[in-house]
Amino acid sequence: MASRSAKVTAALIAVTAGASAFVAAPLLADNGGRPQGQPGDRQHQPDPRVMPGPPMTALPTGAAPTNGGQAQGIGIGAPQQPPNPGDGPMAGPQDPPRGQENWGRNRGRQFRVTCEYVKSGMFDPIVFPGQDMVGHTHQFFGNTEIAPDSTAAKLVAGNVNGDATSCYRDADGSAYWVPSLQQDGIEVIPDESTVQYRAPRGTRRVRPFPAGLTMIAGDKNATTLQPQAGFRCEGDGRGRALTATVPTCAGDEDIVGIVTFPACWDGTNLSSSDQSHMAYATRGAKCPADHPVPVPELRMETYWPSAGAGHVYTLSSGDTAGLHADFMNGWDQTALRREVRRWFNRGQR
Repeated sequence: MASRSAKVTAALIAVTAGASAFVAAPLLADNGGRPQGQPGDRQHQPDPRVMPGPPMTALPTGAAPTNGGQAQGIGIGAPQQPPNPGDGPMAGPQDPPRGQENWGRNRGRQFRVTCEYVKSGMFDPIVFPGQDMVGHTHQFFGNTEIAPDSTAAKLVAGNVNGDATSCYRDADGSAYWVPSLQQDGIEVIPDESTVQYRAPRGTRRVRPFPAGLTMIAGDKNATTLQPQAGFRCEGDGRGRALTATVPTCAGDEDIVGIVTFPACWDGTNLSSSDQSHMAYATRGAKCPADHPVPVPELRMETYWPSAGAGHVYTLSSGDTAGLHADFMNGWDQTALRREVRRWFNRGQR
């Protein structure tokens, strides 16, 4: 199976072979129309290994993703180092999306954050705060200091200099996690997760996540397809329906697990044991009266390498229909307000 680095490099060679330097240079320099040098944004330099499109940091020859030194299996591993400036896909503060979408300016009110895999661990600081080796194994993205006793405040404090995150926006010190995907009983190490921040449909003004907010989306006990979670193959079109089971994907494309978070907040509580502080919009795309505050809608896409047909997939939590995800807000609030104002609320009344 070709590695993601090999796939992206091959694509780059194919594209640049017939392209002139005059055309290629502006393409690599594009940053979504936003001035560079904004506070809290990682300034990536153009990487000749990666073309605009699917974000990927190429690994050295012979290297492999780590799981705390374990080649396979489940366990709590040491966090990987976040990407260094210069290892990112392109210059500018915005993450290039997978595929060829021209997001941001021409894709409506949204922006994206791409975060590399950090580690696996059998803990959940939202459901089991301060406890280790409880529940099921999760795969973590974003904040590299995530631990059983993590709180949103600790995530923000640890990333005050922007050096404790695997996300390409260093102002995002949030932690994102999903149950680990297992192939034939062995953990599959993910490539990365891309989180789309979207303005909920039907809303004019969106409020940034408040400091300290946590939330969980999806039901780990589900046995049939959930409306907010499912799987598809990387090469599937955006209109392809999600499935409760892991589809058979070609060996050169990733398995994608997608979870959409609720975007209506009750305006008071930062967390709740039953997640009642958050709600999904009604069919008319309006927030219900008891959850009147629209916040960004997160669509989290996690990418795992595929081994093709002939394998059995499960989640560490059980049935693959029970795909779910967690979010703990670790953003620099000033940077988050700026992003929400720029992408969601500019021109809105």
